[in-house]
Amino acid sequence: MIFVQIKNALIKYFKTWWLPIAFYVIPIGLYMLGSILKRDFLIDAFLFTIYLNIAGNIISSIVQIVIGKWYFLFPQLIISFFLFLWLGLFFLFSPPDFYGAHKVIPNDIEISKPLDSIPEDKEFEKNNLVLSCLSQPGIYNFYINAKPKELGHFYIKAFEITSNDRLSEDRIKNRSDIKVENLEPKLYSGEFTIYEGSWGDKYAARIELWFIPQNKKEYKIAERNYIVEGWMR
Repeated sequence: MIFVQIKNALIKYFKTWWLPIAFYVIPIGLYMLGSILKRDFLIDAFLFTIYLNIAGNIISSIVQIVIGKWYFLFPQLIISFFLFLWLGLFFLFSPPDFYGAHKVIPNDIEISKPLDSIPEDKEFEKNNLVLSCLSQPGIYNFYINAKPKELGHFYIKAFEITSNDRLSEDRIKNRSDIKVENLEPKLYSGEFTIYEGSWGDKYAARIELWFIPQNKKEYKIAERNYIVEGWMR
């Protein structure tokens, strides 16, 4: 019985030209709800249902031709085309990312906030690693006051504290790489970007400074906990 009802509903969906268009209200509603609640699974449901409905519109357009109502395929295809175009452009330039929206910042450990300026000498009295945010949220400058004992490379690792998720692993490693060409003491600086999350959704991250000697195994030099947020691309 249930299969007959489903079959009849599908036949009605494909034969009634305006139904596939009306059904776009479902994915649009899911997107609005996902944006309000900041839930990635609702955005995933939005993507699934809108692609499914676009496919349904195309099939319905073919059905309209078969049953002799070819003129109805124009509103179906035009609306589907513009929704598909909007969807592609929107997720290309501004995809929603709610990674940090519901993260809990621990209150039982020491967590610092990135500076909003280049650090002064006093910032290095207790720490060899200092983080600053000099431009857009999610883009961080780091400063190292450490005298290397051998030639090699510095680089940064970042982890979300509560889940221990590795953040932007390959991008941060490549972008933060600093080559040590001599052993003279100096202030090293670099930049990296955290992509997980969006502006305003702050969470706690463990920022680790690592060193890769020439022909030796890498080792960790320092780590600090910071409040961070993702860069909105």
